[in-house]
Amino acid sequence: MVTLRQRPTVATTEPEPVSENCVDGLTILSDDEDSPSDAAVKHLRGSWELASVLNFINVFRPLISEKLKVTAEEIEMGLIDSDATNAQLHIALLKGIPPVNNKSLEDGGDAWITALCKKLDPWWPSIANGEIPLTANKGEEISGYKGLDPTDRLQFLKALCELRAQQDDARKYIQENANEGALNPCFGKRKLGGDGKKTSYWFDGNDILGYRLYKEVNEVSKSAKARKNVFSDASCFCWETEATNLDEFQRVARELSSSKASSLAAVGKTIETDAIPVVEKFHKKKERAIKKKMRQEMLVSVNISRPIRFTRSCRNRKPVTYTFDEYDKMITDAVEDTDETDRDDEEGIEQQNASLAGSNNSSEDTKMKSAEDVSKTEEEAPESDIDDVKETEKSKEDSEEKIHFGAKNRMRQRVTRNSALC
Repeated sequence: MVTLRQRPTVATTEPEPVSENCVDGLTILSDDEDSPSDAAVKHLRGSWELASVLNFINVFRPLISEKLKVTAEEIEMGLIDSDATNAQLHIALLKGIPPVNNKSLEDGGDAWITALCKKLDPWWPSIANGEIPLTANKGEEISGYKGLDPTDRLQFLKALCELRAQQDDARKYIQENANEGALNPCFGKRKLGGDGKKTSYWFDGNDILGYRLYKEVNEVSKSAKARKNVFSDASCFCWETEATNLDEFQRVARELSSSKASSLAAVGKTIETDAIPVVEKFHKKKERAIKKKMRQEMLVSVNISRPIRFTRSCRNRKPVTYTFDEYDKMITDAVEDTDETDRDDEEGIEQQNASLAGSNNSSEDTKMKSAEDVSKTEEEAPESDIDDVKETEKSKEDSEEKIHFGAKNRMRQRVTRNSALC
């Protein structure tokens, strides 16, 4: 983490106006419409303490809380509005500084403000400049903290990060990473270059906080030069946030690339080749996440707006029991159903037999009548006609025998099938 001491302020150039836009949920400020929150955000981004806090969270996230996933913009708005995100961040830091009262920190109220004042009060001279803006005073510190300026809240957060970095687990974390041979890349901001005199550009961030481009300006007063006192405390380190999203990164890269100074043009090329691809990847990932969230919200709204439909109820399944009584009852019911089916089949067979017997009697009567008719025709008709009549009668008898045989065969098959079922 880069820790800088604040020097006496020196007038710096005014920040260039930028157009108002919104990319990935990030608010880009506009000088045309400077609301109080926009002015506060601009003021925060012009302080080196904010860059130091964001770098601390980037480096020590595994120690603070793996569940803490807040963006740099959410931290800024939390410092301005003193909202739940600001409370969540302070509570996560306070839990790493003994002694810890988890009950007061997790009650969901503003008790963490009292704990913050109590922890920082004895350490303030060694971790911050000047006097502490607020001390614990029987609960009055809660309303006092909410009435502070965002820059004063930032001073509290910066001091809390300094105190958290002095704990044993933080020192051990740094030593373990140093013993591996090379420090973790997140342990320091990446310097992209500068003009070689007083201006440098730094690139820092991750996929959770977001990525930012900082400009460091190191000023030395003329009075110090006149005195030629190398030990004078008249230098000033001014940090400004130059870019927070893809559009701003591209704008800064274009401006630096078109600069007449070769050193600044080289910085612009470095931003285009090294920083912008990383920011583009993060930009696309965040866009996909926003679109996914919008689709989920649309589905929820559609389901709420739809009228209630009464669908067909599902078929109830019969509960399974494994007792002997239930088994015996099931077998008895199955046997009764089989007996009823057998009785119905027997009645049907008897009716069919009766009908077959009636058809046999009628066929015999028909045969007798046909025989009498043949005898009469034989007596009355000539021999050729008698032969024709005999052939006709024979064919009739054959067809009747076939019909009778087919009926008996079908009856026999039914009896066999019924007996097999029984």
